[in-house]
Amino acid sequence: MSASMSERDEAREFPYWSRNLRVLPVAGLLCSLGFQLSFPFLPLMLRGLGVHEHLETWIGYMMLVFYIIGFIASPVWGAVADHFGRKLMVLRALLGMGFFMSLIPFATTPLWFAALFMLVGIFNGANPAINALLVANTPPRRIGSALALTQSGSLVGQTIGPAVGALLAVMIAREHWMFWISGGLLLFGGLLVLCFVHEIKHRASGPWRFDWVGDLRKLVAVPRIGPLYLLCFMFAALWGGNVTIVSIYALQLLAAHPVGASSEAYWVGAAAMGLSVSGVIALPLWGRLLDRHDPARVLTYTTAAALLANIPLLVLQTPSQLVLARVVFGLAASGMSPAIIRLLKDHAPRGMDARAFSYASSFQFIAGGLAPFCAGLIGLAFGLRAYFALTIVLTLSGLIMWVRRR
Repeated sequence: MSASMSERDEAREFPYWSRNLRVLPVAGLLCSLGFQLSFPFLPLMLRGLGVHEHLETWIGYMMLVFYIIGFIASPVWGAVADHFGRKLMVLRALLGMGFFMSLIPFATTPLWFAALFMLVGIFNGANPAINALLVANTPPRRIGSALALTQSGSLVGQTIGPAVGALLAVMIAREHWMFWISGGLLLFGGLLVLCFVHEIKHRASGPWRFDWVGDLRKLVAVPRIGPLYLLCFMFAALWGGNVTIVSIYALQLLAAHPVGASSEAYWVGAAAMGLSVSGVIALPLWGRLLDRHDPARVLTYTTAAALLANIPLLVLQTPSQLVLARVVFGLAASGMSPAIIRLLKDHAPRGMDARAFSYASSFQFIAGGLAPFCAGLIGLAFGLRAYFALTIVLTLSGLIMWVRRR
């Protein structure tokens, strides 16, 4: 009887959560697929516009500026979401990015290409917007599973995106045209949200006054949010930020045994696929644990497991060992992100949950840009194992800080 009453209460207080949960994971998948379909081919696109020298410098600066723009803009959009609604921000991200991605193929020079690419960065942040909308309109006891399902959709898009992009690159005349396909996928995801997603708006009190630094101070003044942001930063560095670094590491391991280009591509792809596929498998299990157990304890366990799973990077010797290590890391670390989001929802000051997510996204953006940059500096001087050792130490520091604040 109490269970049925609980379900009736959920239906009354959160009338749209079930329908939203059928649409938002699809929108997240389309968004990730749209990004991953074209982003790996940015060097080829720039080369097609005439950049033949210092191509690495062009790409490095473009990606760094892209992430810095996301770092600055994401909290602004989070503040708008707290005052005017979360669905509006999901539409802003999907439709805005889709529109400007569709304009990129019209660029005739590298500078125009970079400028349009930066405009995409201004509207970036679909995943934190989707998370904010989801947790605000989902019953608390179902948030863990809902977040896991949504992030599984994003991981699936990240996994199949490069493969679809490689197939399209062979079929179309110019790589730039892939941005039309990417933009179309994002626009279609935005239309799905526009037509089928609904929300009950939980607006912050008072007029909208945005203070980038002041809002961050209010959030980190809450005892647990500071360590959560540190763990969020480390998760982004270890997961997305390490993808290209692990690819370089795989090539270094292969250097001791001369192989063909096809074998290099196989092992680099296997390492990336191992991480994504294991994450998709493990996320529903972590989601169920979040629904049934204390999310603070779940975060402690998954962070400790991720820490242990990274230690083999210091000693492994073969590409097959590297792939196995990435699979284990994917199984262990995939629970960190939904646990952090759930805890930010629980501990954010009233009316600031969307901003809490957006600042977390900002730290993820800057981690994604800093990880390859730092790996390049440290790896050049001391080797990539030294960089991996540093990430392990920083993750351990974040874990200790989190346990102490608990």
